Amino acid sequence: MNISLRGEKREKKKDKGKKFGTYAYATADYFDIKTPIEENPKDFKGYTISVKNSDGNLLDEYRTEKLNEREENTYVKIDSLSNAYKLDQKAKGLAGLLKGKLRLGMEDFDLAKVFGYNKYEHVRLGLGVKLNERFNPYISPDAYFAYGIYDKKFKFGGGVDIKTTLEKNSFFRLEYFNDVNAAGRFSENLWNFRMQIMNSGVAINNNIFYSYEGFKLSYENDITNGLTLNIATKKSQEEALFDYSYKDLGKRFDITSATLTLKYSPNSKNVMTPEGKYTYEQNYPEFYFNYEQGLKAWDGDFSFSRFDVLISHNLKTKLGVTGIRAYGGLVVGEAPIWENFTMNGLANGKSGLNFNLTSYLGFATMEGGKYYNDKFAGIYLTHRLPWYFKSFGKNVSSFDVIYRGITGDMKNPQDHQFKFETLNHLYNEVGLEWNNFLSSQFNLGFFYRVGHYNTGSFKDNFAIQFKLRLLGF
Repeated sequence: MNISLRGEKREKKKDKGKKFGTYAYATADYFDIKTPIEENPKDFKGYTISVKNSDGNLLDEYRTEKLNEREENTYVKIDSLSNAYKLDQKAKGLAGLLKGKLRLGMEDFDLAKVFGYNKYEHVRLGLGVKLNERFNPYISPDAYFAYGIYDKKFKFGGGVDIKTTLEKNSFFRLEYFNDVNAAGRFSENLWNFRMQIMNSGVAINNNIFYSYEGFKLSYENDITNGLTLNIATKKSQEEALFDYSYKDLGKRFDITSATLTLKYSPNSKNVMTPEGKYTYEQNYPEFYFNYEQGLKAWDGDFSFSRFDVLISHNLKTKLGVTGIRAYGGLVVGEAPIWENFTMNGLANGKSGLNFNLTSYLGFATMEGGKYYNDKFAGIYLTHRLPWYFKSFGKNVSSFDVIYRGITGDMKNPQDHQFKFETLNHLYNEVGLEWNNFLSSQFNLGFFYRVGHYNTGSFKDNFAIQFKLRLLGF
């Protein structure tokens, strides 16, 4: 396809309607057409788009007509402007930011590692860097470190990805880790950057943490455009960082396990580039499944099975947009508390105003670190009312009605010797969220706890949440 722009400047006449005019024309050439062809189902399992070469060297091979002098000069001028304003570097940098990376030459810096906050470390500062395809198309080492202001300890880790092909997302990974995390946190395997950032504040009022040090070997493969598989095995030494004992066995254990993770996103659109796979259009529904099997082999202390599942969907009707997020988990066998599930409370548990940031699976009115279960089911419903208005500026505002609910149980809570409660009744909270609050880039939400866990005190049941608008549903 050829596209040209021509400008023509006309002399000013009495008719002032004649001004500088710009128009475009396009011609399309179709060639190398073969019909009929044999169709194979395997041919449709790849990505929506695949880009193997992005430097323009293949254009001449498919061009049916030679460029004229004007068109050749246009390319030269465009290239000079691109180099002068560094447009190519800026475009690639913007694409990296959408994936949570800052690209500088052959190094990609992980933006998610720079800053964090939780009740155990308080402020967490760090740096993560990964060598990209400019270093080597197949081998990509990485490393990170972090420092907790409150616990005054360094955390660090590193690894290497080894690709098996450049045609799709398929690689082995070996890594070492020495870090801390909130006990019972829901699996975030194969989550994208936006989901991880939204859920990063889930421990803002939770100081029930554990440390883990060890090695992990994994393999990831995109079986089809919409189905991703990750299998992993790890061996680590893990220790509670709070007053805890499991069955009077202490608080430090050796964990050996194997994990299977599946992500199914049949309607999302992906492109394979030299930088790797990029999802340029995330469509619903999406399904996530994790199965971790604890092993007593290789000096492992426990044999347990841990399952969790997450389903996200978004429905658009004349009545508005409805978002659905259903999730649950189950642990079978013996395992310390951090292999069970926390219920993701975000509230501070103190008298006074509850104010927190939205998380992907959190509850605004629930006290952080209070509830743990070995089985649970939760749901998050949001409905955007079909009423749009402006308060100030250009941004359009709207309202979302939100419901969050969760329930579960624990088989032998007495085995875990520390102060906590099981959540064995339905926990409910309802809310109203003002999108683009006062034409800003933030959403402001008001939530209230209802049902069995309502205390009768308005301050205990009420919470205010802030959310960065670009995080979306």
